[in-house]
Amino acid sequence: MTITLQESPTLGARDPSLLLSGLQQISLEQLVPALESALRRVDDYLFDRSSTGGEGAELTALRDLRRVRPQLAQRFERGMIDGFRRASGLLPTMKAGSVELSLVDEDTLEQQLADEQMIDGLTRLHSQALKRLEARLAVLLERPAITPADNPVSPASIAVAMRGSVIGTELPPSVHIALFKFFERELGNTLKTVYDRANERLAAAGVLPRLDPVTPVAPPAPAPAPAAHGAPVEAHAASDAAPAAGDQTLFSSLVGLLQSWRTRVTGSPAAPVAADAPRLREVEMMSVLSLLQNDPPRSLDMAIGDSRQSLAEQLRSEVLSSARRLGLGGERVLLSNPDEDALDLVGMLFDVLLDERDFEPDVRRKIGRLLVPYVKVAVKDRRMFLYKGHPARRLLNAVAEACEGNHGDGPQERELLDRVDATIDRLVTEFNEDIAIFDTLEGELRAFMAQHRKRVELAEKRAAESQRGRERLEQARADANADLQNCRGDRRLPPALDDFVTHFVGHHLTQVILREGRESPRYGEALHAVAGLLAAYDMAELGVPLERQPAVDRAVLQTIMASSGCIGDSADSALGTMQRTLEQLVAGDDASASAAQLPERPMQTDAVAPPEPLLSVVGGNDRLDYDPVMAERMRALQVGTWVQLTSETGRTEPAKVSWVSPISARLLFVNRRGIRLLVASAEELAALAKLGRVQLREGDNVFEDAMHQVLGRLKKEAEVAAVGIA
Repeated sequence: MTITLQESPTLGARDPSLLLSGLQQISLEQLVPALESALRRVDDYLFDRSSTGGEGAELTALRDLRRVRPQLAQRFERGMIDGFRRASGLLPTMKAGSVELSLVDEDTLEQQLADEQMIDGLTRLHSQALKRLEARLAVLLERPAITPADNPVSPASIAVAMRGSVIGTELPPSVHIALFKFFERELGNTLKTVYDRANERLAAAGVLPRLDPVTPVAPPAPAPAPAAHGAPVEAHAASDAAPAAGDQTLFSSLVGLLQSWRTRVTGSPAAPVAADAPRLREVEMMSVLSLLQNDPPRSLDMAIGDSRQSLAEQLRSEVLSSARRLGLGGERVLLSNPDEDALDLVGMLFDVLLDERDFEPDVRRKIGRLLVPYVKVAVKDRRMFLYKGHPARRLLNAVAEACEGNHGDGPQERELLDRVDATIDRLVTEFNEDIAIFDTLEGELRAFMAQHRKRVELAEKRAAESQRGRERLEQARADANADLQNCRGDRRLPPALDDFVTHFVGHHLTQVILREGRESPRYGEALHAVAGLLAAYDMAELGVPLERQPAVDRAVLQTIMASSGCIGDSADSALGTMQRTLEQLVAGDDASASAAQLPERPMQTDAVAPPEPLLSVVGGNDRLDYDPVMAERMRALQVGTWVQLTSETGRTEPAKVSWVSPISARLLFVNRRGIRLLVASAEELAALAKLGRVQLREGDNVFEDAMHQVLGRLKKEAEVAAVGIA
């Protein structure tokens, strides 16, 4: 059973905070008594066990339970209230921590299993009512989707409140398990009342008032096509499951805004000119689309190559023109409303896909050839917009992943583009309304991409290792310079001594930190030798002869010079120059001391890394101009998240967070080929975002992201139209 979203009336008068407060009251009125009933049942259970010759542990557990019963109920109530406060934004959303693998004892494992069984059992039992409630909550809270963690009365949220109520009570694990079991039984009937009343309350307030469960007549599932090399194809069950509430809400919003947009563009659908106009039947629509699929008109191909033209409008014109030429419905023939929705949605989706993604011009034309087949899918199977696992969605995601940012620079990239071209050719040639071909082609393309992905992962790993080494070098250099500055103080050394301390010693200390660490004996010896050299300089300035000074550790100084490749005669010459400089200072000959220079260094010290190209727009500013909220969003980006980067020339390119530095917290971004694009801090990324150079992607894949962008465009056009009317 799935849920059909029907258009709801205007809901301007509803107050989310008041409605959430009402839902909180409904839930507490039902759930707190249910918990108290479960506590009584656990009390009876432990009493019976202790009265029938059970172990003394039952009697102790009974006393402990009676002592904390009021506290448990109060904690549970507070936990439920906190769930509603998180939903309303008064408390921060709970985030899952990092996963830590560890061994657990048998009692802890049983507690976890009891918890999970309660959640799974209650979710299955009330799945339909939960889907309706989550769809309404998504609309009420203006979110694309509501997860079980976001829903304050989901079984998962109730389990969180239960866990919080027993933490710190020192009840034995057996009582925890018994309490969860009895509470699950109580919730079996109680949650039905909670969900029914909550849905009724939201529907009465105008939140999706006609969200009715229906049982659609699903077309028979196509037989899986044989895979390459005789391998069996695994059946995909995504289309058989109920769509997520967030996908339903997104699709419902798209259809509603699309119909409003069409009314503004073409006039009222109830206008007399269209009242008695014939409409293409679905079979006629599919026939026309099949003709366009096999023999696409030049005007459509030109529209695909021109971002200024609307693919939806051009395709609608071609469909109606072809229908009239075939004598289907006469000169006034129009599309049916569902077919028009399907055509416009797919057309807008491809407009966004081709405009916003980094595709080469010939790749744009290749992907544009998919437009007509995807309109056919949308006309026959609206589930393409509702299910993330739909074969047509998965194939488009795979094609975009293979082509985006792929400029054919190497043989592997060109081979991948050729494979995509062959995949599109087969789909255009062979697709005859059987969705199974999408599954077959997606599986074959993904299998080919798996080999390519290994090379990408290797390049990505090398980029991360290179950046890690660079940051270790930067950190080591900074630490060495800090220690040297602390040792040197404000002394103005002669050129020979300054060159030695700044370059030779700085390089040596950096290398020792990288190889042995800052706490190693060699690091301490080097700093001690430098301190001795600086002390000799101080005494030389005071006129103290060198023979009356403590001896400088010549062996360590030679080791320091050897790190830069200065050995043998060159090292002896450098040490001789520094000694003569000190002697000249003792004699008061400052001019000769200033003229003395060390021999040219055989090895150059580490060069400073060049600035990032994208950061040239903000580099050099004393203070970055950025939004702190956006900086926090950038800081929270996870490895694997994709963003869109835009260069100064306007060229866009997808970039993935590949690695986050544990040293500087900077983020490394790579392209689709695994090549390093950018390394920047959260603040630098926020500054680039303010300049429009970095955009976060809303969806987790190409199809979903395009749907979100279509929704954004329609909302923006609706707002502009509303301002114009006002």
